[in-house]
Amino acid sequence: MLKKGVPTTAIVSFVFVFMVFFFTSQINLSLLSGSNVASSIARSKPGMVIGITNTAREDKQALSPSRSGVENTITCDCSHRYYDMWFINGPTLLDPITSTFFAIGATNSTPLDSTVKFHPYPRKTDKNAKAKVNELTLTSGPPKSSCGIRHSSPAIVFSTGGYTGNFYHQFNDGLLALYITINSLTLDQDVILVVTNWSDWWAKKYADLLHRFTRHPIVNMDNQTRTHCFPSAIVGLMTHGPLVVDPTLLPRNKTLLDFHALLQNTYGPRGNYLSTSGKSKGARPQLVLVNRKNGVGREILNLKEVLKAIKEVGFKAIVFEPKRNASVRETYRLLHGSHAMLAVHGAAMTHLLFLRVGTVVGEIVPIGTDWPAKTFYEKPATVLGLEYMKYKIEVNESSLAEKYRVNDLVLKNPSAFVNGNYTKAMVYMKTQNVKLDIVRFRAYLKEAFVKAQRFMDKEG
Repeated sequence: MLKKGVPTTAIVSFVFVFMVFFFTSQINLSLLSGSNVASSIARSKPGMVIGITNTAREDKQALSPSRSGVENTITCDCSHRYYDMWFINGPTLLDPITSTFFAIGATNSTPLDSTVKFHPYPRKTDKNAKAKVNELTLTSGPPKSSCGIRHSSPAIVFSTGGYTGNFYHQFNDGLLALYITINSLTLDQDVILVVTNWSDWWAKKYADLLHRFTRHPIVNMDNQTRTHCFPSAIVGLMTHGPLVVDPTLLPRNKTLLDFHALLQNTYGPRGNYLSTSGKSKGARPQLVLVNRKNGVGREILNLKEVLKAIKEVGFKAIVFEPKRNASVRETYRLLHGSHAMLAVHGAAMTHLLFLRVGTVVGEIVPIGTDWPAKTFYEKPATVLGLEYMKYKIEVNESSLAEKYRVNDLVLKNPSAFVNGNYTKAMVYMKTQNVKLDIVRFRAYLKEAFVKAQRFMDKEG
């Protein structure tokens, strides 16, 4: 019963206003939740609003396309040495015909038609790499088309152009960078991979590993004709350095060992591992020599003599020559079942990611390659618990000795000769082959054999 003195119309008006307020609040909350699907990719500080550089860097970061002000629809974390990361922090429309990502959740406070051009590859200062990567456009301007295909998960956009033809870069700039990026999510977020510079061989070769990162079909930007809409988008991949996973920069403290374990779970045999040599009576440690035979330098000129020496010290020798279409699973199992791997410095050394902890990994280091050998392979091998052994080439074992005099700076002081000049560095990488001193190399092999034998006796 209504109290005397309170008009019926006033009560009805109050109830109506309250219901409108409540309903509107729920809609706003829903919209905020929908536009910030990627808000679980939380970073301690916001990135850069378009055109404003944020050089601050935290000791421990996680990605965050969300900020306290949702008006900054397109932001960038541009403070890193190797890469930039762009974020569209809300509903995103991809027009594949123009390679443009539209921030369709832009608000009235977003600058009109804010646009940025970007190559989504984690080598931001490398002009040679960027020249082989499609340029994408990110804009807050209005799209000309509506959503053709709607997705319920955020997009991670990257390129398989650049140096992806090289085995080292397939991992460091691609698969490992993708692993780092996904593990920068503060939650186990479901994502959709969107790829430009698509290569069928790459997608087929790494299909098993890629589907460890997403349960969705991978979107090939290059053959799409319909628009795609996502709750949000991350454009670009992050990297920590040459085969590096820095746990201090990840919210869940992942390391290269965790990526190594992911490879084993993807490509390794199920159940207890059985070596191809095993512990049978008379078994010999197995050494895989990853041979370069591509006519672009760092070949072993006396390969037959080297193989003979390897067998004479007691190894079972297998020569493996990598090919682009080789099965990753078969390659993984060959190397994972071995007790030693040997290769001349180069991309082939990346196969150390396939070895068991404790395996002997030998790197033949030509003249002028000491720094990259240590940085790209010795350090990661140490992190993975491998028994790293360097065989440093002497002048008389290098083909450069036939072209340059002993006192020439090329042979005497490679660092001074190169002096930061990439073209000069190619003298050592592209024009140098090796002819091993068998007497000297045999002593190296004997030490490697002892370690490999010990490993085989322990692990099989």
